[in-house]
Amino acid sequence: MRERNSSFAQFCRLCNYIRVNELQPVGLRDRKRQETRSRLEHAAVDIVLRDGLEHLTVDAMSELADVSPRTFFNYFESKEDAILGLHDPEITDETVTQHLSGTAGSDLIESLMGLLFSVLGSSIGDTDLHHSRMTILQQHPQLLRRHMAQMNRMLEQLTATTQTLMARDPRFADVDASRTAPMAQVVLMVCGGSIRAAVKEWAEADGKAPIEELEQRAITLVREVTERLR
Repeated sequence: MRERNSSFAQFCRLCNYIRVNELQPVGLRDRKRQETRSRLEHAAVDIVLRDGLEHLTVDAMSELADVSPRTFFNYFESKEDAILGLHDPEITDETVTQHLSGTAGSDLIESLMGLLFSVLGSSIGDTDLHHSRMTILQQHPQLLRRHMAQMNRMLEQLTATTQTLMARDPRFADVDASRTAPMAQVVLMVCGGSIRAAVKEWAEADGKAPIEELEQRAITLVREVTERLR
C-alpha cells in the first residue's frame, strides 16, 4: 500500500507542478475565477500548515481568502478538495473540437497524451504551493483518496473523449461501435500508466530532468511497449 501511495503521490506531484498552455483562451471572468480559486487554495494550505488539518474550516478559509462561505462551494465540494486544489475539469465538445484542430496530423497516442497532460496539468504551477501540498500529503496520506475519487469521476468523460479521438484514427475505422468503449478504456489506461511511469522516472531523478520532456517520454514509452507486443 505504501508503494502504491508513493507512486500516486508522484502522479499528484506532476498534476500540481507542470505548466501547460490552457486549451481555451482565458477571459477576464475566467481569470477572476482562477484568482479566487487560487486564494482559497492558498488559504486552505496556510491554515493546515499553521493550525493543523483538524482546525481547517470553510469559514476560516473563506475569511482568509476574502470571500463568503457560500462562494467557497462554487469552487470546491469540500475543504479537502481546496487543500489539494481539486476541481473536475470540464471536457466539453468545444474543448475536444479545439484539441482536434490543434493536433491535426497527430496519431491517437500523441493526441490523447496531449489532452491528458492538458487536463491533468491545468492545476496551479506555484512551486511554493506545490511543496506545501506535498508536506501536507506526507502528514495526511488519507487525502490521496480524494485524488483517486476525482480520477474515477473523470474516467467516463475521458473514455468518451478517447472514443472521439479513435474515430479519426484510420487504424480503428473498422472497429464495431459496441467495442469502442472498452477499447478506449484500454488505450486510456495504457496512456495513464505511461504517464505514471514517466513521472516515476522524473521523481527518481529528483526532478532534475526538464519537466517539459515528460509528455514526450510518456509517448515514447507507449510506443516502445506496443511495438514489442506486436
